[in-house]
Amino acid sequence: MNDGEDELLFVDDFADQSGEAGGHAWKVLIVDDDEQIHAVTKMVLSDFRFRDRPLQFLSAHSGKQGYEVVAANPDLAVVFLDVVMETECAGLELARDIRGALGNDYVRIILRTGQPGQAPERKVIVDYDINDYKEKSELTSQKLFSAMVTALRSYKDIMAIETSRRGLEKIITASASLFQMRSMEMFLSGVLLQLGSLLEVGIDAVMVSAKLDGSSDAEASIDALHVVAASGRFTALANHSAGTLEPAVVGALQEVIRSRESMFMTRRSIVYFHSRMNRTTVLYMETVRQLESIDHKLIQLFCGNASIGLDMLA
Repeated sequence: MNDGEDELLFVDDFADQSGEAGGHAWKVLIVDDDEQIHAVTKMVLSDFRFRDRPLQFLSAHSGKQGYEVVAANPDLAVVFLDVVMETECAGLELARDIRGALGNDYVRIILRTGQPGQAPERKVIVDYDINDYKEKSELTSQKLFSAMVTALRSYKDIMAIETSRRGLEKIITASASLFQMRSMEMFLSGVLLQLGSLLEVGIDAVMVSAKLDGSSDAEASIDALHVVAASGRFTALANHSAGTLEPAVVGALQEVIRSRESMFMTRRSIVYFHSRMNRTTVLYMETVRQLESIDHKLIQLFCGNASIGLDMLA
């Protein structure tokens, strides 16, 4: 390490950041045979947060160990990868295996080398699908911070595109299967099951529905709404009146019915949709993680498909 600006200091017994607060952590793998590099990287980035999520560090000390960790953690966001470890090109071989044998095109790979002549930058970036290349001697705390922000921003954008693609595939598949159901209750229960799969997260949800006159929706009693589907902590309330729900949920349902507009909050979504046959349906959903804008769009698109199905089943 340099003794110059922003020198990185060594800290013994550094504890990995588990990152429970503010959402699940970004997984970062350090692959290096120098234990000090592990300690320094963790120390410098100990308070790092991106989009209100901290880092969770994983460690490997050889290319072989790195392969095993990547294989076991397909949701890795960033890999800091040394070139020379058990062999002179162990890091490059691992980079090739990550993209090839393991088929992980999403994780961002930052190559770090103490011997830049051993792996020329231009050739390595082109030939090995490396996302960034850093000499260990130049990695000040500020540059390490900047490299992490750049890598995570890129990873987030890539995963948003991939999530959208997978979500749309699930919507198409789910809608096709839902339209085969013959009863309203089965149909809406299927909606909840498919939403959990769509969002890839556990949900506590309740769906209430009633055939109301369009002019009286805003004044309708909550008791006129029937719980037609429920999941998670609401499961026991299926086939009950919406009036049996807890006051906070009842209030949210009434507000959405009154405004006829869906509401999306930190970990709650209340989605309003109305069929052409004057059936008003509201989905109230709680999630263990904060949903992002792309999740909200997928939910709305999914419920739009559900609304078409309600007309078919009415």
